[in-house]
Amino acid sequence: MKTFRIVFSALLLTAFVTASFASAPDSATAAKDLRREISKMIEAPNLDQLGMKETFVFINFKVNENNEIIVLNVLGVTDEICEQVKESINHRKVEGLGLDKAQEYNLRVNFVAEGALAKR
Repeated sequence: MKTFRIVFSALLLTAFVTASFASAPDSATAAKDLRREISKMIEAPNLDQLGMKETFVFINFKVNENNEIIVLNVLGVTDEICEQVKESINHRKVEGLGLDKAQEYNLRVNFVAEGALAKR
């Protein structure tokens, strides 16, 4: 399971936050830091139990004035995975990264089962 978490973290770090940043380098750095922080919060689902080798979810969220993540929507293949991801990060505090409080962020998170990586 430790290997799965390491692989998951690596995949999540390669995921991207799509938000309209005005070319300010501080905004890009803040988004990268936010992505890294969220990757540490999300608990990886047991894909083998669900009969899957890989999947992904899209997370739509804001960061409020208390630096808490407010999940607006999670889209994925199963409701179980979507709910697990939402519970992992909703209302969790993030560092004061200088994020725009009115901005909505979109994050794609990839999950790959350990056995699927060996076959690649």
